[in-house]
Amino acid sequence: MRLYADLPTRRFGQLLGDVAVLVLVYLAVRLGIAARDKVAALAGPGRNAEDAARRLQGQLHGAAGDIDNAPVVGGALAKPFQALSGASRDLASEAQAYQDAVAHLALFTGVLVAAVPVLLLLVVWLPKRVGWVVEASAAQRLVRGGPAAADLLAVRALARQPLRRLAGLGPEVVAGWQAGDPAATEALARLELDELGLRPWAGPSAPAAVEGR
Repeated sequence: MRLYADLPTRRFGQLLGDVAVLVLVYLAVRLGIAARDKVAALAGPGRNAEDAARRLQGQLHGAAGDIDNAPVVGGALAKPFQALSGASRDLASEAQAYQDAVAHLALFTGVLVAAVPVLLLLVVWLPKRVGWVVEASAAQRLVRGGPAAADLLAVRALARQPLRRLAGLGPEVVAGWQAGDPAATEALARLELDELGLRPWAGPSAPAAVEGR
């Protein structure tokens, strides 16, 4: 599998693009983490309220137990403290539920903030990168076959290369290809290889490489 081009300028551009994508993905992830932390900080008041409610519940529960031990009227006097202790317990539960909701919101926000730019980046970059790898790998297999495999690349060049590049070779190259001239065939094949940034095969009939875009 061919991951990078042979030609230095094209290979440098691919390496630079890959590094840029990795940096952007890293920055997006860091941004997502920062967004998650910002939202998670909203749970602070909930933690404080829960701690206060738990402490108050314990104090009221202890006071209710002490009062309940008092003779005659202890049970009656303890009931308000028991009710307040239950209310404090409910308040602590609500504070805990608030913290859970904030935690879920923080996680969702962080994932969303990180995932959206990463997905957009991959949608733009990944198909082109994978497409080049597939095309270059197939072309490399043809190159290993030597000049005999040039006909396939020449036909592809005639079918998809811009007219300005074909015109740059001159009409005699197309005529030579039609006549079965190996040099003309290789000249057309080199258009495809140069566009992919691949070095062509070596051969006595191989003409000078056409400079790629």
